Amino acid sequence: MNKNRACINDSNFSFRQYLNGTREIVQDTIFHSRINKVINQNTISKKNLIEQEAHSYYFSCFPNETNVFKENPVSYIRSKNSNNILQGLKKGKYLPDISLDLHGLTQYQAQKKLGQLITICQKEKLFCAHIIHGYGKNILKQQIPFWLSQHPDVVAFHQAPKIFGNDAAIIVIIEVYS
Repeated sequence: MNKNRACINDSNFSFRQYLNGTREIVQDTIFHSRINKVINQNTISKKNLIEQEAHSYYFSCFPNETNVFKENPVSYIRSKNSNNILQGLKKGKYLPDISLDLHGLTQYQAQKKLGQLITICQKEKLFCAHIIHGYGKNILKQQIPFWLSQHPDVVAFHQAPKIFGNDAAIIVIIEVYS
């Protein structure tokens, strides 16, 4: 071990001799402004917001005085003519094409994500969606059915079958335009 330390000390000494007479480099970093990049990103993000959140304006923060969900809070059909769709949802005949997990989001963030989900479903021609709201404090569990019932493109929704999360999730049928 003494031989290794002697070798290290010799190498440090030779390195110091080699650097004798040098001076420290002054740091003269130039910071470039990012004004153009920020403006371009804001322009792009505004376009994306308009496209992706086109459906979030349907959702109201305040529930109506008339409670639509007095009988069953997790079952909804837009018109009585599409009762067979609701029966299919109850029996688990529809498999979701896309899934959205809202765990840990605020109500505002959840509304945005719901709007984006409906936009994506219509662009990609996906008619069945799976929304996981979780248990938590039941805030999203109570609000999501209300928000979905306000949207004109939501045909029906029902509590998810056991395999898809039971009462911590909702299966939604969305009207897709050709």
